[in-house]
Amino acid sequence: MHVGDPRLVGQLLEYFEEQADCVAVQVGEAEIEVTLLGSYRSDTHAETVDRIVSDFRLEHPFSR
Repeated sequence: MHVGDPRLVGQLLEYFEEQADCVAVQVGEAEIEVTLLGSYRSDTHAETVDRIVSDFRLEHPFSR
């Protein structure tokens, strides 16, 4: 997942580290790779990631 801004990587990795059903690693300056260990909560993860990215963009409007 290319996140567009390296500062966002830490926030997303922090979220995924707290989840028991995910493994996430940074693979580039602004890119992470996420593996879901099951599909049960994939919608919840997608919604949370969208919220984290939206909040970040509101705080950093020129970071695209």
